[in-house]
Amino acid sequence: MHGFPSDLDPAVFCGRELQLVSFTSNTVHLSFDGDASITAESTVLYQVDDTSALVQQVPPVAASALMALVGRRVCAATSNPDGSLRLQLEGGGIITCLDDSKDYESYHVRVGGQEFHV
Repeated sequence: MHGFPSDLDPAVFCGRELQLVSFTSNTVHLSFDGDASITAESTVLYQVDDTSALVQQVPPVAASALMALVGRRVCAATSNPDGSLRLQLEGGGIITCLDDSKDYESYHVRVGGQEFHV
């Protein structure tokens, strides 16, 4: 639980298209256009649209519908005092990265060559 970096404006994701969702044994990786990405090593919550259930994923991920959000643009992005980053996407999609690890970084944000650890 390191908290969201004060020198990172979450609005940097607004207007960016989610282009790739990939998984490793320890991560969920989200790539956006314009050299922006998020690599989560902890809990990711997502909702595909307004009518679907909120899904919780923690690596390793065996199956996921997170890929259904590929091709959508971020409409709004907010950080919260608890360290979470919430991205609202076109069509009612939501992705939230939680800062829920006490001992390790929960997720990493890379934007324009800079990297931030949460």
